[in-house]
Amino acid sequence: MEQHTVAQRSHLILADIAMAAAIRTYDPGFDLAGCLQGYGPGAVRDRWLDAHAADEALRRRVTTLANAGVQSLQSHSADQLIDIARSYGLPLSAAAAGEISDHFTRRREAVLTYRR
Repeated sequence: MEQHTVAQRSHLILADIAMAAAIRTYDPGFDLAGCLQGYGPGAVRDRWLDAHAADEALRRRVTTLANAGVQSLQSHSADQLIDIARSYGLPLSAAAAGEISDHFTRRREAVLTYRR
């Protein structure tokens, strides 16, 4: 099994949450529950892109919306991330959500400290 750093795992999980939202918007017939079988960080994005390799226009719409969603999710609290993930059926533990929220909070604080 591939091991990811906290930063990598945080980005992959947020990408999956955002991708699930974009999929629900642009491809509501896609079997998201089936896609979540054997879930690992990055699985939703990779599996959906593999399933839609031939439809460039749909891929572009979904990935554009998902990329915007990732940016938005980076400012959410751990509890908010859990609620959002659950609304799309993604498994997200409190520990993982806390780790993700802390990672992005540290990044924002590092930028603010650097700019002083």
